[in-house]
Amino acid sequence: MLDRPSAPRFEVSALRDKRWVIDCLTGTEKEARARAEEIFADDRFDAVRVVRGRFGQDGTAYESVILEQKRETRRGERPVRIAATPDEVPACETLDDLYAPPSLRAIARLLRNFLDRYVITPTELLHHHRYIKLLERQDELMGQALQRAAGQQARTSGEDVRKRLDVLDRLVNEATARARDAQASRAAPRLGEGGLPALAAAVAERAHAPAEQAFYIRFAVSLAFEELGDFSQKLEAVIGWGAADTATAFVPLLDELAAGLLGAATLLQDVLGPQPHLGGALATLADLAAGRVSGAAAKVPLAAGLAKLLARPGMVETRRVLLDRLQRELGGEKPLSRDDAMGQRRLFEALLDKLVDGQGFFQGGTAMVVAIARRSRRFAIVGGVEDVRFASDAPAARLGQLVEAASGFLAERQQRAVATMMAELLDAPGGDAAPLLALRQRIAALVLPETCKAALLERMGNIG
Repeated sequence: MLDRPSAPRFEVSALRDKRWVIDCLTGTEKEARARAEEIFADDRFDAVRVVRGRFGQDGTAYESVILEQKRETRRGERPVRIAATPDEVPACETLDDLYAPPSLRAIARLLRNFLDRYVITPTELLHHHRYIKLLERQDELMGQALQRAAGQQARTSGEDVRKRLDVLDRLVNEATARARDAQASRAAPRLGEGGLPALAAAVAERAHAPAEQAFYIRFAVSLAFEELGDFSQKLEAVIGWGAADTATAFVPLLDELAAGLLGAATLLQDVLGPQPHLGGALATLADLAAGRVSGAAAKVPLAAGLAKLLARPGMVETRRVLLDRLQRELGGEKPLSRDDAMGQRRLFEALLDKLVDGQGFFQGGTAMVVAIARRSRRFAIVGGVEDVRFASDAPAARLGQLVEAASGFLAERQQRAVATMMAELLDAPGGDAAPLLALRQRIAALVLPETCKAALLERMGNIG
């Protein structure tokens, strides 16, 4: 009778100076994994590996790698630094808040350098345990990011910074544990040939709470993204998912992923393709934000696919990313082209026409109006767009100041600028709505583009 297969043994090896060296042999997987973690904690080693080996009944040796960890940072590589502090970081109180769009925007701004180095999105960072561990190894980067976020939140809420930091630390620990458990689970569904619908159905069989379902869908997407080489390939995948007939149900996810990807400047360059000048690039951004594409950009597959995706209702975050980049470039000092002032002014005015949305407002809100005003002053445009310097933080006082500004004679583009700022105030009134509504009759009497006025009065009706 043939002998039974031998009991497995586990070989732990470490990589140092480009050479693999066997560290030890153990009789259990638990001991091998524990030793591997000890080795990997030592920065002198570049990688660690655990191999499971046994002999079959016929004496054949079988080996399989059950664990391999590689140090992602290379020696001599410059440490990753905080990119920029967001202008606004809404307070996070729950784990759902940490996964929400405002938090993802803050992460993208703070950790842009880290995300770009490892070619990942904020969604991947929060849902894939390997990336969380990578962040933890970046000197003090995570601590610095949390401190800046806590400080910004405290300035907004008036809460003590230390309390805010304690809350954020707790939420990050919860998110880390959740991602670690998902990584260790063999039952967590994966994204396969059935695409997002099949994934969502598989997740629904195992998780009933909507928040749990959302997490495991994004966990599976993060694992699928890991197999792709760069931001462009990931965006191609998102565009492909968005082209399916069933994509409507997944628009919030597609929006989140596309927005996270397009925060990378390298990807934005791939999307825009060759551009003759900054003015052309900004015009293409404006087109994309409106869900359209024209000219040479229509021949760029990523741009054409993204335009179709953005034509879907609900792509709010992706549109925000594009408009934010446009607004920052437009408000900067770089010339729109190498043309003279008159040539650049023509490009500028053509861009303004592209920025007008279906209601007659400028896309991008008040921030875009400020950027347009800066460029308008640079060209010394008589009757051009001017921003309004508010004397109060109160929404009703600001709306009243805008009404006063619009009561005199204004050129059409300045009317649109004032109306755009009014719309932003009415979209987020906060507090007592009565002072805002008291201005309804005065707004109705203003000389504004009809579509703008109708949209403003509709907003006032909704908050009334």
